[in-house]
Amino acid sequence: MTYLPFSPSACRQLALTGLLVLFLVGLNSCDHSPGSEKPRSEVTIVITNGSDPVANAQVDLVNEQTGEGGGGTLDDEGKATIIKVALGSYTVTINPPAEEPVIPGIKTAPKLKSSLSIPKQAQKIATSPFKVEVGSGTNEFTFDFEAIEK
Repeated sequence: MTYLPFSPSACRQLALTGLLVLFLVGLNSCDHSPGSEKPRSEVTIVITNGSDPVANAQVDLVNEQTGEGGGGTLDDEGKATIIKVALGSYTVTINPPAEEPVIPGIKTAPKLKSSLSIPKQAQKIATSPFKVEVGSGTNEFTFDFEAIEK
């Protein structure tokens, strides 16, 4: 008579558990996030105030139907490039740059009042007049604050 350290049913259960673990590890290693199969493109946005570029502001794209979007910071030329944007319709918002967090106990230079004047309508999705349609290929959009009725 042969001595088995495990009963046949225990061996079967161990084998099934091992297969389940391998299956779950395989599922977890797949890079499949929702929407990752959608076609995507690069978007360049330029924001001006008359002939002056709007620099250092935050520009964001939001697709209200899907919740997708992206964003970036406008450079000194008023330009931001956002990569891997899903094709579709977006509302563009522009906001002042994010403030640096204040760390208690550490002295920081006094904050300078921003001279950046962004129209209130352009700062909210519900009121922004700036809309874009992102398609395949080149997507370059220019918006001017002077075009907003005050």
